[in-house]
Amino acid sequence: MKTIEDIKKDSFQHPLIENARQTIYYTPSVKISIVGGGRGLYGDFDETFEVAILEKGTGKFMSDYFYPEFSDDQGDTMPHLNREQTLKVVNELVRD
Repeated sequence: MKTIEDIKKDSFQHPLIENARQTIYYTPSVKISIVGGGRGLYGDFDETFEVAILEKGTGKFMSDYFYPEFSDDQGDTMPHLNREQTLKVVNELVRD
């Protein structure tokens, strides 16, 4: 099971947003992107996180398919997830 410390340890500087962090995990069918800490992102990458689930291959957002209760109005991202919600998403989809 992943922890918040794992998510932070596995992170890297976001390629497009100054001071932002990003962690990416893959499953056989989806990519899970966890971001925060930078201007314009919905999370500080400490207590809150912006998470998106994308279909591997097409890049189509699938956040609302898996977690409609957390998704934004467009179904693209899951903004301002707290630590518990972030770990729920990651640990239900990612298997070590």
